[in-house]
Amino acid sequence: MESFLVWFLNIVLGDDFDLMLTMFILVGLAEYFFPAQRIPRSHYALDLGFAFVNVFAVGTIAPFLSLAAAYGIQKVGFGFIDLRALGFAGIGGSLFALFVGTLIWDFLQYWQHRAEHGSQVLWQLHVLHHCDEHTNVTTAARHHVLEFVLAPVFVTVPTAILFQVPPVTIAILSLIPYAWLYFTHANINLGFGPFWWLLVSPNYHRVHHSLRPEHIDRNFVNWFPVWDILFGTGVAPRWSECPSTGVAGVSVRSLRDAYLLPLKGWRRMLLRQVGDGLARRPPEETLPSA
Repeated sequence: MESFLVWFLNIVLGDDFDLMLTMFILVGLAEYFFPAQRIPRSHYALDLGFAFVNVFAVGTIAPFLSLAAAYGIQKVGFGFIDLRALGFAGIGGSLFALFVGTLIWDFLQYWQHRAEHGSQVLWQLHVLHHCDEHTNVTTAARHHVLEFVLAPVFVTVPTAILFQVPPVTIAILSLIPYAWLYFTHANINLGFGPFWWLLVSPNYHRVHHSLRPEHIDRNFVNWFPVWDILFGTGVAPRWSECPSTGVAGVSVRSLRDAYLLPLKGWRRMLLRQVGDGLARRPPEETLPSA
């Protein structure tokens, strides 16, 4: 019982939980007073329920992911590039390191994100996030627990191998870019006009969740549109547009649906592969009669 209480308190008092709760309140108030679209209360209830259950599920596997990431970093090496060696010291150096680190994280997450859209296997994990037909602040936390397994492979280990950053200061300041992810999913009509290419806004990211054919597989980045622009996936948002979001034919109505969604998707893929294999099998030769 005591160990359970320690585990529970570690998650509730941790940065991820506190940041999520804070942003749900702050951005949720903005959505309440300035909604881009009306969202049923029942939908908020489902997404909030999933977010709070999932934070404990992620907290359960996080130590194992950290151990795996640490093992990978130890095998390859740590911090080949020391950002502090450029002469930036104190809070200025930490802010510079944070900016560069976030830029690199965004580049790595951009390719993770594209892989999740390009691979049918990985898409089954990511589809839970995308099938939210009412994108809002809680959508930022609507990721299947198994999707977090990809982060060490695509982002955490490569970043740690490449860069040395001030660990304590960066650990605190890194909450800023992650807080931005809750903001960019907000159900508010807000863009940055002619400066859309500088930083991701709610309108910019809504394009990524849009159901419109011209918006499919566009605007992948979390923070800096420069990567979308460089690799040809960027679309400038329009102030007057507030496209509907979701994935055609996919809907989640319960926590059970949410957690089983990728398993059902993989099952369909397997059955399809088996069916295709049987369809391609040549007919057996007819044996000559005796």
